[in-house]
Amino acid sequence: MAEPPALLRRRELSLPITAPGATREHLLAYLALVDRPLTALLARERLTAVAPGEFTYRSNPHQVLQWQVVPTLTLRAEWEGDQFEVRSTSCRLVGLGFGLESLGFTLEARLGAEVSGLTGWAEVGLQSRLVHSPIGQRVGTLALEAVLDRIERRVGRGLRKDLGAWLGGGKF
Repeated sequence: MAEPPALLRRRELSLPITAPGATREHLLAYLALVDRPLTALLARERLTAVAPGEFTYRSNPHQVLQWQVVPTLTLRAEWEGDQFEVRSTSCRLVGLGFGLESLGFTLEARLGAEVSGLTGWAEVGLQSRLVHSPIGQRVGTLALEAVLDRIERRVGRGLRKDLGAWLGGGKF
């Protein structure tokens, strides 16, 4: 069993939906499509399907102090119960230097539907002996907060736009 991340950050996600026809059942039907909400959350040109429900995603660079860090993740997306779930199965962080490309990064996120819209959470973590030092913890926290900011923006923009198009397209 893998060791839990040494540094974790979690953020609650909420996307109010007031569009006509946006019932809880329709929102659940959209999330159950798995590939569609995932491609709405991530840049399609950076996402490659590897197998059903498995993808490789090469992120835009993140600025962490003087480094440009480019996470490349293998993701598993699935419909579990009444929730859309995404979790990383591997990650490579290119650009940190010092041989830290294999630094352990984890991502797990869930979205479900409520009467008022979509709700869920995203959690990101780092596993490295370096996050036990004060500077390592500070840099790691900055990096994780930047990732959560980006996830929150994608939910508010990309997912909202695609869901609106899907609802307006008579897909319910």
